[in-house]
Parts: sequence; C-alpha cells; structure tokens
Amino acid sequence: MRAVVSERYGPPHTLRLCDVPVPKPGPGEVLVRVCAASVNSWDWDRLIGKPLARIAEPFGPSHRIAGADIAGVVEVLGEGAEGFAVGDRVFGDLSNGKWGGFAEYACAPISTLAHIPDGLSFIDAAALPQAGALALQSLRKSSVPKPSILVNGAGGGVGTFAIQMAKQLGAAVTAVDCPGKRDRVLALGANAFIDYRTIDFTAAGDQYDLVIDVVAHRSASAYARVLREGGVLVVIGGTIRSLLSVACFGSVIGKTQRKRLGVLFYEVSPADFSQLAGQCVEGRLTPVIDSVFPLERAAEALQRIGGGEATGKIVISVSD
Repeated sequence: MRAVVSERYGPPHTLRLCDVPVPKPGPGEVLVRVCAASVNSWDWDRLIGKPLARIAEPFGPSHRIAGADIAGVVEVLGEGAEGFAVGDRVFGDLSNGKWGGFAEYACAPISTLAHIPDGLSFIDAAALPQAGALALQSLRKSSVPKPSILVNGAGGGVGTFAIQMAKQLGAAVTAVDCPGKRDRVLALGANAFIDYRTIDFTAAGDQYDLVIDVVAHRSASAYARVLREGGVLVVIGGTIRSLLSVACFGSVIGKTQRKRLGVLFYEVSPADFSQLAGQCVEGRLTPVIDSVFPLERAAEALQRIGGGEATGKIVISVSD
C-alpha cells in the first residue's frame, strides 16, 4: 500500500511516499481502507518535533506513518472486534494508538471508531473527529445559559466547529484570529471579531463566561482578567510556557477569584463522534473544508496547516 512516511523530525519535504506492507489488525482492531484523512495541528507538531513531541518521543516519531483522523471502509475484522462488520463505513481518531492515517490502509482499535451515517461524505466525516470533539468537550466545561464565549484561533478546525456549536447554545461569540479569516468566522455566526495582531484580548477590558484558546501563549493571570466571576478558561494547545502557567497556577488563581482555568484533557470518544456526525446530517453543523489534497501531496497539506493559512479543515483524499 502507499503511505506517507516520516523517519525523523523535520519540515514537510522530509516526508516520503512509500510502498509499505498492509498492516494486520490485532485483537479488538479492524483494518480500514482509508478513503479520507484530515490534518490536525498535532500532525504538524509530530512532524517537526515541537518541544512536547520531542519530550514524548526524543528519538523521532515512534510511528512512521502519521495521521489520526480517518474515514473509510472496514476491510478485515480482528479477533473480538464486535459491533462492526466488513463493509461498514467508519470514522475516528487514531491519536491514542498507532496513528497511521496517511495511508491507503490503517488498523484502528474499535474503541476509536464510530459509524458514518448515511448522507455524510468521507471528506466531511474525516474532518470531524479530533477538531469537532475538542470543540464539543471544551464547550461542556461551561454550564452558563446563553454564555458569552471567546474563541482564540477561531478560524481553524476547532474554532470553526466551536463557533457553530456555541451558536446552538444561544451564545454570543467573539472570534479571535487573523484578518484573512474574519469574513468566514462571521459568516459562521460569530458576533464580533478581534484581530490578534492589533488587539490583545486579555487587555481589552471585556470579560467572558468561557474562553477557548487553541493557540495559547499568555499567562494564567492574564487569562483570569478576561473571565467573569464563575467563568471558565479551556486551553487546548499553545506554547509550553502558557500551558505550564495555566496547569500550575490556574487552579490557585481560580480559587481566589472564583474562576476555573485549565488545560483540556482530550478524550477520544466515539460517542462524541457520533453526536457530531448526527448534527451534520441534521444540517446543524457543517465542517468547513479549507482544501483537499491527494495522498501524494500530503507534504503540501502539512505545510499549509503549519503556516497557519487554513480556514477550517484540510483533508487528504486517499481513495474513492
């Protein structure tokens, strides 16, 4: 089978399109013929070896084939792979297992997969799992009715899902990103837009019930300033300095000011994937597809997400 292989940390041009053996599913796994795979910021981090990736895997990527979000068709059942059948259309997130999504076939634990409902394409299904679930799990952290929500990194995969879901809750949404993404996020329902290059939202004087930061680079004390009493900060990604500040000092600051600050511990959840897919079929949620690349141009897809150019999700089309 064809697969996009990474042997060492480095820029996208270090990736190689290779012929490798088709993997065999182990107990509790299925072999999926991958039809589409989407690109996430974690794929970029693992490719170039951002600090957290190098700490976890100091000698290079432990899995040669990257890619977590997949959508495809079950080809082979491993022992004990109950709940699935050959021919089922499935999608899921392989990031807590073997990865391997940027290939024509991938082995997936059944605990990472959900069925694709009729009416949802492989491209849209591949765009859902990681970004959609991160947005969904972040929004669950606040129970305020009709909350005021700020999303930093609003034009990316997580952000474009979060805006749509927040509007379903009746929220007033402020989107923070670069000017090139302004029109798109406003079209999704954002009520206000902040250009991060000219305005620091933590110093602007406004406060929110929930702040979701996909690209955090501020201190816990700075975030506390923009939270209302009882407000919640959810950090999904960002610099090590910011992540450590929130993780180490967020709870202390939060207790003294009656606010909650924390880093999201993401859960690969087929139940969440199914919920997202159902909302898509119902017309309540639309994956924003920035671009679609063939497998042989996976390096370009990764370069695009690494450059911060994408609005929404980048998808790799692998097979029909």
